[in-house]
Amino acid sequence: MSPSPQYFNSSQGRVAHWTVGSGPDLVLVHGTPASSYVWRRVVEKLQAKWRIFLYDLPGYGISDQFDGQDVRLRSQAKVLAELLRHWGLDRPRIVGHDFGAATVMGAHLVEGCPVRDLVIADGVVLNPWGTPYSLLIQRNIEVFEQIPPHIYAAAMAEHLRGTTSRHLSDAEFAPLLAPLLGEKGQKAYYRQVAQYDHDYTARLELLYPKVAVPMRVLWGEEDRWIPIAQGERFAKLVPGATFTPLPDAGHFLMLDCPNTVAGLIAQV
Repeated sequence: MSPSPQYFNSSQGRVAHWTVGSGPDLVLVHGTPASSYVWRRVVEKLQAKWRIFLYDLPGYGISDQFDGQDVRLRSQAKVLAELLRHWGLDRPRIVGHDFGAATVMGAHLVEGCPVRDLVIADGVVLNPWGTPYSLLIQRNIEVFEQIPPHIYAAAMAEHLRGTTSRHLSDAEFAPLLAPLLGEKGQKAYYRQVAQYDHDYTARLELLYPKVAVPMRVLWGEEDRWIPIAQGERFAKLVPGATFTPLPDAGHFLMLDCPNTVAGLIAQV
């Protein structure tokens, strides 16, 4: 990725975004609690043959984070629709991971954004969703807001370590954790969790059978955040969707096996 992001003034604040490579249009949408950093290795593998668009969701990464910000799924879907118009894209291939998967599905099925095809990876696409830890925070936000920063940081690091099946080096892990640290990062994470939008995923579930474009569903067999059975059930709801399990991959499958994920994204 270019070291200098561009910025777009969305309905939920400034959004940092990048465009790299050349070829057919490909949009990569990250999940929670993450940033576009998770796609770094995948981008390296694909940028020679694809024009890749990626961004930090509002309230994540280096995009704007502020009190009162709406970071629900429905707002994320609207912002993605705004970005697609800003980029001037018509029928790109779009990849959504985790929370970004529901964002992508909402942009397509609710906001009416046309797509060439879709890739959903370990997606937050069916209820119930949310890890036991994040749901505990959601139920006790006022208590967790009083936790000292160093204890929060240690707990968040342990939580994120559970996203991969392999141990990430400190150099790989630090950029994943960094946006969530400090007073600003802690508030942003609690804001994300407080606004988990299960009503929106319930709405999407009714629309999945209407998908009329090719879709590939990827899922890490070692996903400890969303069971692979969820992915299998989702794929059966979408007409013609193909389901591909990835052995030895966890929830952040693009960090566990970027070469394999890049290859599968390019195949659809």
